[in-house]
Amino acid sequence: MVPGNFFSILSSGNREIYYDALMILHEMFRYELNIRVDDYIASLIAILENRAFELEDDDETQEGGLTLSAKARLILDRLVKAGWVDKEFLDSSFIEIITPRNYAIPVMRLLSELGDDTLQEYNSLVFATYSGLKQAKGENKSHLYEALLSAKSNTEHLQYSLRTLYHAIRGFLRGIAPQQEVNTLLEEHFLEYKKMSDRIYHPIKTMDSVHRYMVPIQSLLADLMADNQLMRIMRERAINIRNYGEEEAEEEIQSDIDFIMDFYQAVGGLVSEIDRKHSNFTRSSIEKIQYLMTADHTIKGKLAEMLSLYSSGSEDEKSAIAGIMERHITADRQEFFDAKSLYHRNARNRRIDRDALVISPNDDLSLVAKDFLLERIASAYTIARIKEYLDSLFAEGADAVYPDSIGIADESEFIMLILALIRQGEDGLPYQIEIQQGQTYRDGYLIPNMIIRERQESSITIIDE
Repeated sequence: MVPGNFFSILSSGNREIYYDALMILHEMFRYELNIRVDDYIASLIAILENRAFELEDDDETQEGGLTLSAKARLILDRLVKAGWVDKEFLDSSFIEIITPRNYAIPVMRLLSELGDDTLQEYNSLVFATYSGLKQAKGENKSHLYEALLSAKSNTEHLQYSLRTLYHAIRGFLRGIAPQQEVNTLLEEHFLEYKKMSDRIYHPIKTMDSVHRYMVPIQSLLADLMADNQLMRIMRERAINIRNYGEEEAEEEIQSDIDFIMDFYQAVGGLVSEIDRKHSNFTRSSIEKIQYLMTADHTIKGKLAEMLSLYSSGSEDEKSAIAGIMERHITADRQEFFDAKSLYHRNARNRRIDRDALVISPNDDLSLVAKDFLLERIASAYTIARIKEYLDSLFAEGADAVYPDSIGIADESEFIMLILALIRQGEDGLPYQIEIQQGQTYRDGYLIPNMIIRERQESSITIIDE
């Protein structure tokens, strides 16, 4: 039960001092098991010098005036009254210690994180999920349940990180429009945003690639659901650890697997949206910087901008702009026209009818242009082109392609084979590639021993034996 005046210290006139006091308490809690009152009072005195402190209505002043030590003890008493800490004596001694309340500890941690503007390094959450499930399934089946719990925790953290990254990019994007200083835009683009991109966005796209591991993770979970023996092992482990009934254990395991499967089924769209926002921010930032650097800041340019605003504004806006111009712009009557006047007479040119120029055909040039165009079109490795290449590997009636039947005519097909391995399972590419031990040479290229199969959509029904 949280006391009703728990957050009162953060809305009082001394809230900055109370915040610093909570941060000191949180720091001591991290490194000391028992926090002594004398040590905490000494730390408070160190931050109270030359700082104004307002007495609360129920504060009791001590004899000798409001000294630094008296202020520190008033702060500690306020934390006790608000329900943040308790004071008690250390076991079998007269040493007074401070004990933070259990509900106050996470709040202090939250306040500490809010005050910390350093970026957290991104952890390899996708790879950790994949490696944990694969190792437990292959080498330590008795701990599959723990691996599943860890996979769910990593997935929740990944979902939180991706959505936080998405909204962080939107925040940077919103900050571009009102900014009028080139140096500030450059600082945000090349320092603040690049720092976030290097620590969060770049790892997600490279070393912990979601697209690389999402299909293997879904395959591992599908294998677990299809294997009654593994499901039984996980149920028994859940019953022993959580004291579940068999039905409750089955329901929790199925719920965790469904959550992970659903997330990795939809995570591709979330990553694509993040990519789109990332590209949008980069483009908008560069365009705004270019605009500010090339905009006409002379009197003529500012006058042209005001006239443009006047022509596109509403009646109220036109009236306001007209009033500004009347107060600050002096206009003189134009009495005569000369070479320096605002008006320039159009120069008329006499049009003469002539025969059209004849373009002589050039077959060599046409062939070069055609080859160049075809080469540019062929350089785009689309999903459709990769699928067409994989389809060509399957013999008629065959359900799989083995290493000795993979043909690689040129570098383009070698690149498409690499992309097929990376992008397997995506929409429009219904293939599953199994990597085996060893490598083999095919048409001058060294490739791993792989078996390519068409991915079959199947529904799995678990029978309760």
